[in-house]
Amino acid sequence: MHCCMKKNSTWLYFLLPVFFFTVTSCKKAFEDKPLQFLTLDYIFDKNDPTGDQANIWVGNLYQKIPTGYNRMLGGSSWGLSSSQRTNVGLVPLECFSDDAVPSAAGSDGWNIIRGGYSPISTFDDNWGNCYSVIRAANIFLNNYLQVPWADSSRKVWLPNEARALRAYFYYELIRRYGGVPLVGDRVFDADDPALLSLKRNSFEECVNYIVSELDKAKDSLRPDASLAGRTTDANFGRMRKSIVLAIKAKVLLLAASPLFNPSSTPGKLYTGYPSYSAERWKAAADAAKAVMDLGIYDLEPNRYTLVLQRANKEHIFFRMSDPRNDNIYGYYMSPPGYKPANRNSDGRVSPTQEFVDAFPMKNGKPITDPTSGYDPSNPYAGRDPRLEQTVFYNGAKWLQRPIEIFEGGKDKPNDATIAPVQTQTGYYAKKFCGNDSSNANYSTTFIRDGGFIPPWCIIRYADILLMYAEAKNEFSGPDASVYAAIEKIRQRGGLTPYTLPSGLSQSQMRDLVRNERRIELAFEEQRFWDIRRWKIAKSVYGTALHGVTINRNSSGGLSYSPKAVTTPYFTDAMYLFPIAVKETQVNPGMEQNPGY
Repeated sequence: MHCCMKKNSTWLYFLLPVFFFTVTSCKKAFEDKPLQFLTLDYIFDKNDPTGDQANIWVGNLYQKIPTGYNRMLGGSSWGLSSSQRTNVGLVPLECFSDDAVPSAAGSDGWNIIRGGYSPISTFDDNWGNCYSVIRAANIFLNNYLQVPWADSSRKVWLPNEARALRAYFYYELIRRYGGVPLVGDRVFDADDPALLSLKRNSFEECVNYIVSELDKAKDSLRPDASLAGRTTDANFGRMRKSIVLAIKAKVLLLAASPLFNPSSTPGKLYTGYPSYSAERWKAAADAAKAVMDLGIYDLEPNRYTLVLQRANKEHIFFRMSDPRNDNIYGYYMSPPGYKPANRNSDGRVSPTQEFVDAFPMKNGKPITDPTSGYDPSNPYAGRDPRLEQTVFYNGAKWLQRPIEIFEGGKDKPNDATIAPVQTQTGYYAKKFCGNDSSNANYSTTFIRDGGFIPPWCIIRYADILLMYAEAKNEFSGPDASVYAAIEKIRQRGGLTPYTLPSGLSQSQMRDLVRNERRIELAFEEQRFWDIRRWKIAKSVYGTALHGVTINRNSSGGLSYSPKAVTTPYFTDAMYLFPIAVKETQVNPGMEQNPGY
């Protein structure tokens, strides 16, 4: 773990990115002092009753929350230059699950798919990012009382925001690594011997600490705003009680899941609990229900609202960013045959056949059900409407013409001079694009890149309903409340009928809930983590993934042939991430995860 150099005058180099955001987005606040002369006494000014610099300090912690969409370039893409971030190799995290692969055959992401990750070649390494925020939060908590706060609300809200953010970043750590060192409120000096002898706490200790910190903060934050208030709230995205409760539900669901709550005793305490407990599922269900009982969130009737309006009825925890909108995401994701305004589209992501097959028919029946009405010769007809909202498939209408992903078609010409990047699977990813089937150009959305880190919804209400249904079913089986939560999502999705068959067993409901999570929360960085916490990644991701080859005959008839695309490399060790070798070399007491 990297910590600070010296007190006050020199800063931990992990905090330099924090100040980078400050001086670029809040230049006026700092223009009177060069960056190298900033000190704690300046930030926590004993003569400044506004506490503006301390407020900016906390605001900058939010900038370190991970984003989504296209952020993976073989490994973590945080810190990439703007030119690197526009590379077609940038893909969402789902390209390292069973839902998709990168379209670019030579992108660095394929090294991860085919070779996994190691302490030398890490993947989505969040260790330094998280501990930099934890340290910055501790600096604030150790110094904020020096400020003669004129606004008593700030004096209460800001330390609890820092506390809640610190807890959230510990969650980001434990879902990757298992148990990690808990440093409490300490801010280490570089020459402190304790710094280089820190050991990992158990997973159970970490969960208990995170939950206790969230509980301490939840009632001392800015009040939750109404929907109308959220659309005009300058502090939208700052920690509120509802956000803290939602994070708590996430933490407890992780703790209840098979990876960390196994039926057999794990080899190391920091990789999970020492024994299984069904009560952990109850705690997770109760935490999700607490968010539901607030009564301030609901499903948006139109799912496209989620990409057109940041502040809406459904978004709970949202990583804020520059609010400027544009249509760049349409160019990133649309099939390469579409060139509105004479600009090429990238078609960066290729969803798998396994993912497409997870969508049921519109009548709610899986395509494997002989009574569902599924026709293999016309495979996309009569499907769950969410399929058309999530995947570009052959024949679907987009920008006023049918998509052509058959061999030699406009969107799979098999000619690198026309389209250098083409689908690996017979599909392209559509999620987060606007509803542009009849438009001449891509819609303006708040999802963008262009060298900036885009905003990102981390938890929305549909996720809360699905978390509740999963945890409640695992604890006590599929009662009426489980049915109601799932049916509410299926109804909004457009299934007819949306109701579930009565009398489902716990196992049947488990499969159904997991599938609903897969299709409803597609490309929202859920599936990657779900298949790990359920401990099914080796069976669903470490096996062959498929696509489809579509041929059109001279009369226009189409034939669909399955094809194997890749068999990803996945071992039992990879359920947890390796701690980077630079951390274990500096601190010999930092024990590596098993199998690395």
